[in-house]
Amino acid sequence: MTIKSHIQQIDKATRAWFRADNILLKEAIEQTVAEGLFTFEDIKFAIRALKEKVYAGQVAEWAERAGLSEEHHQKGKKVLCLHAGNLPMVGFQDALGTILSGANYYGKLSSKDPYLLAAFLDALKNAGVSTNIDYSTDLNSFKDLKADKVLFAGSEQSVEPVKLKLSELNAITDETAFDIRTAKFSIAYITSEDSDVVTDLVEAIFRYGGQGCRSVAVVVSPIKFSNLKCHFQDYIEAFWLKNPPTKKYTSAIEYQFAYNKAIERDQAWLDHFLIQDSEDFPELDSTLHWVQGDENKVKELVQKFGAAVQTVYTAGEKIAGLKTDFLSQAQTPNLWWEPDRKPVI
Repeated sequence: MTIKSHIQQIDKATRAWFRADNILLKEAIEQTVAEGLFTFEDIKFAIRALKEKVYAGQVAEWAERAGLSEEHHQKGKKVLCLHAGNLPMVGFQDALGTILSGANYYGKLSSKDPYLLAAFLDALKNAGVSTNIDYSTDLNSFKDLKADKVLFAGSEQSVEPVKLKLSELNAITDETAFDIRTAKFSIAYITSEDSDVVTDLVEAIFRYGGQGCRSVAVVVSPIKFSNLKCHFQDYIEAFWLKNPPTKKYTSAIEYQFAYNKAIERDQAWLDHFLIQDSEDFPELDSTLHWVQGDENKVKELVQKFGAAVQTVYTAGEKIAGLKTDFLSQAQTPNLWWEPDRKPVI
């Protein structure tokens, strides 16, 4: 099969999988919700966002952008993808990109999201996609794989233990290439209180409970947080009415709230989230750091936080010397978006 036919086959199978009458997708969604792994609202959002990109022709466009051709492809390569499970379908891009490239795909699925991606992979296999597609939630299943490449998303602290485990399983060799993603969060720079901007900001912060490296954990704005606090909370409450939060905050958030109160730091406690006027590194989940400042402050924080920052979003403002994305697309990226600013293919 030519690489062109391979791409067309994957495009067709992917489009079919997103059809509204796909019973296997419906069952995967229902099982995921029934086990309390993700909310129906978040799953629906993720599926709809991916479907829109696929139906817009982005599978073929991604292949073209990556320069896939008879001379340039990964046919025969063994790629092991260690998928995170913090968002529904979070491994979709890595899986699709690996298979699209012509490589043989081996996926270690997260036990936190074992059904949705598996249903998609089964659909590609059933469509007769020519590359190998193998997956499991058990890392031991990849014993003696000797992968050519490993895609891994996780914390910097987990990198070495994962490498050690893979080595013990003989799943990698001394020549195995590693693509490690450790970005933790994104930054938004806003200069307007317009309804559309604040709505997009709330979506970028609170979708998926703030999980994922594309989610905004730091906002930089010339607008002082205390001046926007009440207005901002109205938008958050409206979002939560449609997308009820389920994640419980930890005791660490209570300690942070008490600390902020003791040092008289401006903050807002929203039951499920803590927003604080702070330039500290956003270590805790379920927190948002609001920083009053201009473009130079954005650059300063990007430099300060380093590789932990995935993306800087704006509502159209340009920041000299920084690559930015549109805030409105924070949670609906193109298929070819670059985790840790590195291409998947």
